[in-house]
Amino acid sequence: MQLERFNPDFPATHEEILIDRQRMRDNPVGLERPVLVLSGYRSPSLVAGRLKRSILRHTGADTGEIATLAYVWSGSVEEPARRAVARVEDMFPSDDPRWTSEVDVVAVSMGGLVARLAASDPELRGEQGGKQLRIVTLYTLASPHRGAKLAEDIHLDSATRAMIPGSEFLKVLDETFQSREYEVVPYAVLNDSWVGATNAAPVGQEPIWTPGRAFLSHHMVSFDIRIQTDLLRRLRGEEPIGLPGAPPCD
Repeated sequence: MQLERFNPDFPATHEEILIDRQRMRDNPVGLERPVLVLSGYRSPSLVAGRLKRSILRHTGADTGEIATLAYVWSGSVEEPARRAVARVEDMFPSDDPRWTSEVDVVAVSMGGLVARLAASDPELRGEQGGKQLRIVTLYTLASPHRGAKLAEDIHLDSATRAMIPGSEFLKVLDETFQSREYEVVPYAVLNDSWVGATNAAPVGQEPIWTPGRAFLSHHMVSFDIRIQTDLLRRLRGEEPIGLPGAPPCD
C-alpha cells in the first residue's frame, strides 16, 4: 500500500511515470559507463538482480555492463567493500595500480556505506596496497549515511554497530568523504522505521524522497517506481524528475 503525501520536489504523477518508463523501453540509449549494483545488509541477490533487470530493460545496456553484489552472510561493512572492489576489477579490469575502472554505483541501504568505504583508503577496509573503487556517481536508496534508527536498539554484529548514529565508523567515513571526487544522489522513503528518511543523505545534503509504503517501506525502496524512474533517467543521461528536499518526517 503506497502512502499519499505530495512532494513538490517530485511532482510526477503515477500515470506520467508509467508513460516515461514505456518511453525509455522504446528508446534504448545504453550506459555511459559500467554500473555496480549493491544489495543491503544481509539482503539476498534477488534485490540487486531485480534492479539490474530494470536497468537493462530501460536503458538498453548489455548485461555484461552491470555487475551485482550481495553479501547475505557478511556481518561487517569491510568485507563487502573488499568484495565490491574485487568484483569491479574482475568484470572491468583496470591497469591503474591505485584505482579500479570508472563505475556508477546503485546501492541499496547498507550498500551505500559499502560503496563509500570501497572508494576510500584501502587501509580502512583492512587492506594494504589494494585499489580504491573509482565511483563517478553513487546512487543510494535509503542508505544509512547518518546511521540507522534500528541500529540504536539492535546491533548484533560489526555491521550493525557501524550503523549506529554517531558511531566511530561513520565519523571516520565522513572525514574521508570530504575529499571524495564522486557525486552522491541519495534517495529516501518516508515511514522508514529501519533507517529513517532524515538519515538517508550524507551530512550537508538532503535526499530525494517519496512517500514510501504503509508497511515495509524500507525493504521495498528498490521497488519504488518513482525512485526507479528518476534513477533510470539519470543513468540514461537525461534530466531528472526528482530534486532534493528535507523530508517532512522519517
